[in-house]
Amino acid sequence: MIARPQPHRIALDQAIRHEYGLEIGCTDRTERRRALRKAAERGDPTKMHELALACEDRAEREHWLWEAAYEDYVPAMYDLALMCADSMRRAIWLRKAAENGHLAAMHHLGRECHIPSEKRRWLQMAAEEGYVPAMYDLAMFSDNPREKRWWLREAARNGWQEAIVELAETEC
Repeated sequence: MIARPQPHRIALDQAIRHEYGLEIGCTDRTERRRALRKAAERGDPTKMHELALACEDRAEREHWLWEAAYEDYVPAMYDLALMCADSMRRAIWLRKAAENGHLAAMHHLGRECHIPSEKRRWLQMAAEEGYVPAMYDLAMFSDNPREKRWWLREAARNGWQEAIVELAETEC
């Protein structure tokens, strides 16, 4: 079976090639990375982030994530947090991404938080914005049976398997 290129990758490649005058028909990975690098070096944080995701070298990936994060590109903040081995740096970047509206970062922060009120706050913010994993975790964190059931139903309604199983077990 022949692997088909993903439509979003094709559009990105064409936009980059057009911007830098590269040949539209070329699918060479090296050329794509060169074009991304050129765009990243010109200061485009979205291209910095894209380049970071394309890098196989951990140090280079981390470098471009730092660059994009310092340009206030929120998805890069989250990805950088996930790369950080240092728990303090990880928490700083997670919080920064969460404070800038990144739902997965809010959820992650809520799961990692040891202060119950903060844990609830981050999980609830993500859940209320429709982030399904946070709905489930908020339900499991809740001591209030009505609140727990409500969030479980919301998560189940959105297809979260663990919530469906939990509801089936509690309603038997």
